[in-house]
Amino acid sequence: MPKPERHVLVCLNARPPGNPKGSCADKGAEALYDALRDRVKARGLGQRVIVNRTSCLKHCSQGVTIAVQPDNVWYAKVTEADLDEICEKHLEQGEPVARLSMPDIPWE
Repeated sequence: MPKPERHVLVCLNARPPGNPKGSCADKGAEALYDALRDRVKARGLGQRVIVNRTSCLKHCSQGVTIAVQPDNVWYAKVTEADLDEICEKHLEQGEPVARLSMPDIPWE
């Protein structure tokens, strides 16, 4: 396998119930990770893109959080309905999805 072009990090951090920041796990991150991994493979991007689970990406209130490197693009409140657009526009065409951009907020 050649060096991948992009590394997609999906936060799966879980916080205790009732935590005011919430957590990506409580917002369906595991299923979202599985769906994104499957879409990347189905679109033939598996040689160019790696999708990994990660712990806290420090924006729990904005989860599910996804970071795409080396582009340094951060996505907030991602749902499964957003994944095809992320794959097509960002991972295939190199254009970040502006409507999902992480707001310019302090790191949590």
